[in-house]
Amino acid sequence: MTPLDLLVSLQKYCEEITKDMRLIARVPENGTEAGEQPPKVFIGNLPDKESEKKAAPYILLKFLTKKTDDEESVCRVRIICVTFAEDKQENYIQCLNLLTRLETKLLEDTVIVDRYSCQKPIETVIYDDDLEVYQVGEMMTIWEMQKVKRDVRKYLE
Repeated sequence: MTPLDLLVSLQKYCEEITKDMRLIARVPENGTEAGEQPPKVFIGNLPDKESEKKAAPYILLKFLTKKTDDEESVCRVRIICVTFAEDKQENYIQCLNLLTRLETKLLEDTVIVDRYSCQKPIETVIYDDDLEVYQVGEMMTIWEMQKVKRDVRKYLE
């Protein structure tokens, strides 16, 4: 199980648990004016510079660190949520709802894809930066991974 496997699994998981959400979209896929849609989920970065303004609402999954020792194998993943709305209060509420939905499901579902377990604590923050029509929040998550089993016997023979 690699960090990339975790991110791909987490992408599918996030898409599934947010598919029924209707968040205000700056430019929906089939239009030129604001509409509503579930958030898109990206790994690592947005596809291009233009997506920064058009992709909202979206979730961005970023691998931060991996630690493996004799006791555990864990990855830290930042889950960034970006929403859009002209009304700042509505935008704040959308972002908070999205973060809350993700956090609640991660706590309810002990293991995702029969492989990865989200550990406590989950830290959540919504930024106060004035980004005009965008609201950004994020969760810092810790994921327990399956450890690689070392076979030193083949080197001792």
